[in-house]
Formats: sequence, C-alpha cells, structure tokens
Amino acid sequence: MENQRPEGKNIAQSPFFQNILKKAETYLKHPSQVAQLISDSLKKASSKKGVGALAGEVWENLQLLTRMLKAVMAGDYKGIPSSTLVGGVAVLIYFISPIDLIPDMIPVIGLLDDATLLAWFMTSIKAELDKYKEWEMTQPIKVSPVEAERATAPHNADTSWGTPKYSDRTGTDVEVSPRNDV
Repeated sequence: MENQRPEGKNIAQSPFFQNILKKAETYLKHPSQVAQLISDSLKKASSKKGVGALAGEVWENLQLLTRMLKAVMAGDYKGIPSSTLVGGVAVLIYFISPIDLIPDMIPVIGLLDDATLLAWFMTSIKAELDKYKEWEMTQPIKVSPVEAERATAPHNADTSWGTPKYSDRTGTDVEVSPRNDV
C-alpha cells in the first residue's frame, strides 16, 4: 500500500469504484434501497463525526448530498443530471462499504479515502450543488403528519397548576386558621 493520500479522482477511476457505479444504477431502480443507503450513510457518519477525516466540511457535504438525493428520489427536485445522481449514490455506497481501497477497519486512515472521494465528488458537482441549495432555500419547511397533529391537537393541560383546589367548597367558603405564633 502506498503512503500517499488517496486522490478522489483516482478513487473514482479505480476498477473497484467502477463496479460500485454499476451497483448504484441498480439502487436507483429501487427508491427504498436509496433511502436505506442514505440512512446507513448518515448513521456511519454521525458515529465517526469526531474522527478528523469526517469533521467539519466533509460532514456538511455528506448531509447536503443526502438531502439532495432524498429530494430527487421523492420527486421534489428535478433536472439533476443522471450522472450526478448515479455518482452520488455510488459515493454513498463506497462510504458505507467497510472494505474499499483503504479498509475502514484501519483507525482514522480507513476513513481517509471515503472523505477524499466525497470531497472530490462534491467539488466536481459544485454547480449542481449550488443550484440545489438555491432551490432548497425556496422550499417551505416540511412538517411530518405526527408533528402537525401535535401542533393542532387541543391542549389538555390543567391551567390551575399551583393553585389550591377545594372541590368540596364554594368560592367564598375558605377556612382561615388563626396564627398563634405572632
């Protein structure tokens, strides 16, 4: 194994990654597989977020890529080139694969090739990402049906909290004990 840092372009041109591209095309025919891939990628990234290779910008790029792929798969965002879509899915497949050019079992360095490939890919699709970010900013915030129900459900809180309750007395029937300690 070479001691040089892997180059994202070199990884993308490797026979290993070329096979992953073919696999990505298959994934795109099954939206549930892409959804699971996105979920698995975010889980792996959040578990490795403290590792230097996945800090800061790489984590943000992964989140941006997964949001864009989700929007495309949901049919909300259109006009993305198919090569970008296939490449994005392939990058996620590579990222979650424990066995790649530098196996993830090697602490820290094992994620270096993943982060390098992601950074290279994000740079190569910068114009598309900028369009997506502009589109994303114009979209209303989506609220899940569960959250919407909670927001509109009647509030059944007891508004008399902190006040004494005398259910067996009328409002004017209050008993006051004399103070003997004065």
